[in-house]
Amino acid sequence: MWYYNYYVAILIISLIFFIISGNEVKILLSIIIIIIISYYYFTKINDYNNLNLQNQNNIIKSINSDIQKRKYTNNDNYYIKKFSKNIKFLINDQKLLDIILNIRFIMKYDYEKYTNIINYIDNFYKIYMYILANRYDIKDYFTTFLSLRDSVIKEMYSVYVILPIKMENYYGFSSFEELKKSITDFVQHSRKLIIILERYAIQEKNIYYLEDSKYKYKELNNYMKYEVY
Repeated sequence: MWYYNYYVAILIISLIFFIISGNEVKILLSIIIIIIISYYYFTKINDYNNLNLQNQNNIIKSINSDIQKRKYTNNDNYYIKKFSKNIKFLINDQKLLDIILNIRFIMKYDYEKYTNIINYIDNFYKIYMYILANRYDIKDYFTTFLSLRDSVIKEMYSVYVILPIKMENYYGFSSFEELKKSITDFVQHSRKLIIILERYAIQEKNIYYLEDSKYKYKELNNYMKYEVY
């Protein structure tokens, strides 16, 4: 997300003050000018941040609206016992939100797969947050964390078979390319989260051996050649 940075603003203002003072302008005049510039600049920052917050809230409302009709879970993951009516955890990760938004078009073709992906990712990030917050024991939940990652990737790959080939002609974008991009983004981002948890286990818990998180999917060979991720 694009945003203004307060530190950059302070740096610019300090630089202006330095330039003005260096030219032997009276300190009082320098302060007045800086106050005027600061008021204008920080007002713009607040307006922009408020707009971003509003947009973020609208995105979350849209995703929550998408899953309202889903009443029951239909998955092979024992960890997920019910289908939540609101996303609670992935909202804390902009990358995951972007992935959901990018594949939102699949809702039209398979509502169940789309909502499954949302539910899997929300629970996936819940475990990540709870482990780092020391609410979940990493020895007990790291395997479940990997299993949910597995579920997300398998479900996303399974979407290929239900997408119309000529969708690009009607909507102006390639559904297959967007889906592939989202899968790649999730694989790469989730790999970073795994690395963080592995480092956490070593540095905070003195745990040096966790389940191997690098493996291959034989059942996905029909879609593409799949390497270790």
